[in-house]
Amino acid sequence: MFEPLTSSFSPPAIAILLLDAENLQLNAKMEKFLTTVSSYPLQVKIAFANWSKMGKRDEELHQRGYELIHVPVGKDNADGKMIALGSSVHERYANAKEVIVCSSDKVMTNLCNHLQQNGLMVYQVSKKGEVLIVLNSSTGKQITQFPKATPEIPTIEIFIQQIKQLIKAEQEQNQIIWVQLSTLSKVFKTKYNLTIAQVVSQHLPGKKVREIFINHPADFAIHQVDATSELYITLFQVNQSLALNSKENISLSSANKSPLLASINSAADLEKALKAILQELTIQSPASYIDISPLGVEFSQRYGKRINEQIKSLKLTGNFIKFLQSCKSFNLKQNGKSWQVALR
Repeated sequence: MFEPLTSSFSPPAIAILLLDAENLQLNAKMEKFLTTVSSYPLQVKIAFANWSKMGKRDEELHQRGYELIHVPVGKDNADGKMIALGSSVHERYANAKEVIVCSSDKVMTNLCNHLQQNGLMVYQVSKKGEVLIVLNSSTGKQITQFPKATPEIPTIEIFIQQIKQLIKAEQEQNQIIWVQLSTLSKVFKTKYNLTIAQVVSQHLPGKKVREIFINHPADFAIHQVDATSELYITLFQVNQSLALNSKENISLSSANKSPLLASINSAADLEKALKAILQELTIQSPASYIDISPLGVEFSQRYGKRINEQIKSLKLTGNFIKFLQSCKSFNLKQNGKSWQVALR
């Protein structure tokens, strides 16, 4: 005779929402947002109110799947019923793991504490104006809100100071002079929860990010080999005393600079000038590759002419990359969207 099989099945974990409908209006968009707060599916929704004075609110909530609990007319009756019923949800729903308590009334703190003591994760939801605020009940700290707060866009003056501080920090930390715009954008986003593009869009509608640096030449210097290469930014007054121990350091002390050529009249002259600069840039590791932009920047600083302008004036074909590829002194390789160069 076979023993009957016993089922070991346990229902899936769920989240429960308790709503003091007299205290807090929760529209469909807000409710949808709350489903993203909990880790478990929101399966049970219970609303408390004296429905006779709520117009068609009961009909709307009923259509959205709420269980409606009616209370007599009177102050705090909905609170009392919600606390009484809410205190037993862990017994009524053994598979409940989270409870979302929706009420701006501070008296609900006792309910939240009781639910936590029974092993439930509790989120306390209140409303300020049209903003829904969600707190972690165990810590009392805000974890999110709806709609999401948009960061305040700083004034141009404040933004310039913020960027200057970040550039200085990158220069000191990495022993470099020029900072890539992509790097600057990342650290700005991390620190201020805002993108440089958002600031530019606010103050210079329709303009590219680089425009904000071009418009402040007293604060910043920029360099870009061509339209597709990385943009480099530095402060207009560069601290030349930074240590020269990085292969990315593209500003050299005058003591280490080779003599300038009297003139550049040919491709050979240009190759010679660039080779001398690259030797200095990679003096501590001659075989190492560096981005081509620092090489172009240093050439421009020494000879007073952008590298592509120099190439054009010599009536050479192609751009900076093409010229370097044509030279016997250099090896080139592509790294993502950027090009790197080393001495051959």
